[in-house]
Amino acid sequence: MDIVVYIKDIDSSNKMLTLLRDCGVEFEVHAIEEAYIANVVGEKVKKLPHVVIDGERVGGYYDLVEYLMNKDIINYACEPKWKMNN
Repeated sequence: MDIVVYIKDIDSSNKMLTLLRDCGVEFEVHAIEEAYIANVVGEKVKKLPHVVIDGERVGGYYDLVEYLMNKDIINYACEPKWKMNN
């Protein structure tokens, strides 16, 4: 997976970054302004942080949680499934 997280600042993005770190997936972080993100994802984005995975716009934190659950990476408690098996 090619995951890019677009953030305005670290403080407002901490929950999302922690979730990705806990899952053990690699990701990039780009600090940008909200006005610029529309050029990246091709549509207006109302707030940051925002996640793009494999070139597909995923969205904010709760969209990321839903995406990771659908990909069977985390469970409904937002715990990485690999930790449960070890």
